[in-house]
Amino acid sequence: MRLASSFIIHAPPANAPREVPTPLVFISARSWDDDSTSGMTTLASMLAEKGFTCIESDLAISQSSMSDSKLMMNGYESELASTIRLSAIPFPPVIVARASACLIAETYISSNPSSGLILISPPVSNAELSIDKLPTPLEEFNYEPNFPIAVIATPHEVERLRESNRICQSDSVDVIRVVDINLQQTLIEIEQWLDRLGI
Repeated sequence: MRLASSFIIHAPPANAPREVPTPLVFISARSWDDDSTSGMTTLASMLAEKGFTCIESDLAISQSSMSDSKLMMNGYESELASTIRLSAIPFPPVIVARASACLIAETYISSNPSSGLILISPPVSNAELSIDKLPTPLEEFNYEPNFPIAVIATPHEVERLRESNRICQSDSVDVIRVVDINLQQTLIEIEQWLDRLGI
């Protein structure tokens, strides 16, 4: 059985204060990790109001790919690439992901162009994910963080990420603490981070 991926484009309204050329792509995988969808529609809608073209994509792959972690990531990467291609966006996007969907984002940026990456409450490591998320061992990512990356997490999560996550140990990655991921502070931090990048 194969579930269908879906995407919605949130275009800036006519009264938006500006129109930002670099799009934001919010990814989730509800059928794999329901937590990956949490707050994404709100973030995409609110940032569209501020002038960003936001593409919200819920990715799905065939059930047969779910028995092997590498096949899963390759399938999700292919679905994300297809979504980006179908949305006909003019510039490489900033990819935004939460929870387990951060692995999809990291798989994608390992071999595709991106203007930036925002990981919200990412797993500490691939090895840490339980068997119901990753059916077989998945190698840790080894891409170089030589492009804009922000990790947004609670203070407790940041502490664990700083200890064990290679990306969060890099000086070139912006690790941002928020009291509660689901509060408006996350929206404000994303907007300020994008502004600092000139996006």
